[in-house]
Amino acid sequence: MEIRPDVFLVEDDQLLASALSVQIEMLGYRVAGTADTAQCAVDAVLACPPHVVIMDINLSGGETGLDAARAIRRECEVPIIFYTACGGPAVREQIAQMGNAQLLEKPVPEDALGEALSNSLSWHSPRAPVLAARRIGGK
Repeated sequence: MEIRPDVFLVEDDQLLASALSVQIEMLGYRVAGTADTAQCAVDAVLACPPHVVIMDINLSGGETGLDAARAIRRECEVPIIFYTACGGPAVREQIAQMGNAQLLEKPVPEDALGEALSNSLSWHSPRAPVLAARRIGGK
């Protein structure tokens, strides 16, 4: 029996969450759970840490994906792949400061998602170096 790495998905748009879940599964990963707010994401990820988190930056509910990531990182060094349609320099800088994180721009091509997931899993080891944010895919 093949063990598939767990991916936790944070996206407040249900249509996008469904489409991205299908992409993740087609790439051979398991969607371990989803959340549509920052607080739900923090609670779920800390309760049962996945191998990697895919996090939208702009979420409903007042807090952003960056807020959720900071709360998660205070307790758990899980790799995070951020994705957004608005990845300007200020956002890239905040992600770079977190380390062990990547940024994808919407829409996310399947090959870029696969590369980001593969990179994140290679960083998952506690001995892996903390790497700066890297922009993959997009324009």
